[in-house]
Amino acid sequence: MPKDVGTAQQLWWSVIGLGVVYLVASIVALFTQRRVVAEDLIEQARAQGTALTMASAESMVTLAFVVVALVGLAFTALALVIVRQFARGKRWARTVLTVFGVWAAVTGVGALVVTESAAGIAALVAGGVSIVQAVFAVGAIYLSHRPDSAAYFQPGRH
Repeated sequence: MPKDVGTAQQLWWSVIGLGVVYLVASIVALFTQRRVVAEDLIEQARAQGTALTMASAESMVTLAFVVVALVGLAFTALALVIVRQFARGKRWARTVLTVFGVWAAVTGVGALVVTESAAGIAALVAGGVSIVQAVFAVGAIYLSHRPDSAAYFQPGRH
């Protein structure tokens, strides 16, 4: 494995680890707003002619947060598998990570704008993590497309 691919792999691991931090910070930021979300849910239920108690609405919101956390962890596991295949020289994995990295970069640029208006420490952490993820992802993309790295991802290189 070329040194650049090894470094890119470490950067991708960092992006994934930061993704877990982002997930936790986002859930914490949203969890502090669960009462507002539950009230909105009650209003939507009333508009549809359904009665919903605050306890039921808060339970539904909490369940939604749990589902989001589980889906986020499933994506984390999938990302780890993709990075493993990337390290083995699979071109499809490099392509998937490149697409994800471009998305992370765009999200990071958006976080630069939104972080100023973020309320609460968890929202600030999530915004900061998104920016660092973007920088790491762009670095990993650059390293994985350098000439030595590109040769590593060619079919029949063994």
